Amino acid sequence: DKTRKKWKGVVKKGKERFTRLFQTKTEAKGWEAEKLKELQNPVPPKTGTGMDLLTASNGYLDFCERRFAPITYAEKRKLCRDILRKWGNISIEEITPTMVMKHLEERAKTISNSAWNKDRKNLLAMFNWMRKIYKVTHNPVLDIDRLPEEKKAEYIPPGEDINKVMMVCSGQDRVMLQCYYFAFARKSEIFNWTWEDINFEKQWYRLWTKKRAHSDNQVDYFPLPEGSELYKALKWQWEHRNKNSPYVFNNLETGEKFVSRRRFIKGLCKRAGVKSFSFKSFRKYGPSVLNDVHKVSMKKLQTLLRHQNQKTTEI
Repeated sequence: DKTRKKWKGVVKKGKERFTRLFQTKTEAKGWEAEKLKELQNPVPPKTGTGMDLLTASNGYLDFCERRFAPITYAEKRKLCRDILRKWGNISIEEITPTMVMKHLEERAKTISNSAWNKDRKNLLAMFNWMRKIYKVTHNPVLDIDRLPEEKKAEYIPPGEDINKVMMVCSGQDRVMLQCYYFAFARKSEIFNWTWEDINFEKQWYRLWTKKRAHSDNQVDYFPLPEGSELYKALKWQWEHRNKNSPYVFNNLETGEKFVSRRRFIKGLCKRAGVKSFSFKSFRKYGPSVLNDVHKVSMKKLQTLLRHQNQKTTEI
């Protein structure tokens, strides 16, 4: 093909189509022959000795993007960028425990022991993955221990503060907070809600989570009795919904689902004149009241919070 005074090389394999522009027909023909040969006899990926850090990092991140939540993927991507910037695109075998220790010490010194432990965990997971996929036996993280870290008790606001925050917002924002209040859901679970997850006729709603074995996306169903506060809140949202968006809660301008809204609840707390808390606080406040005041059993709370392990609920 001659396009814009240039020759286009075209190679097809199955549903894939590869193209490139050249100055001459001879160059285009030569590229087509080489590309076809490359596709017919693909070079296997490097394994073990000789694998470079960039190749290994990209392979691992491709896997992580498909498997983990965006926030976990972003954490692992930042780590890969940090070590590539510090160490360069060196061979995996050149990475020593001393290099890893120096990186972790910088993280602990500038941030906290928790940052050491987080990067250590992610590096260990990355090298374990490379062992399985690329047959890399070298693991400079294996004998590095985690550091002790001080776990701070997460702040659970009093009911009065939650009510004050509820009162300073209206419309979709108040309905969204009511859903967190009554459903004990994780932040992303409400953000991801579509109207297919709400059934007014059969009186149920469902929540999806990937916080299970193998990160599978699994669903749990809950009753939504007509006349309940949650039912009335969601019914209002349905009647005032953005009809161009499938999401229960969305950006009113674009119709897209929310992803973060970090400043949203912080701003509400400031307006209400209360100590700042997060979406996660709703998930902790409700069960704490049920347990302390209404003496709801730990087993029942585990079901409501959808924890796989009762120890998580106890914590």
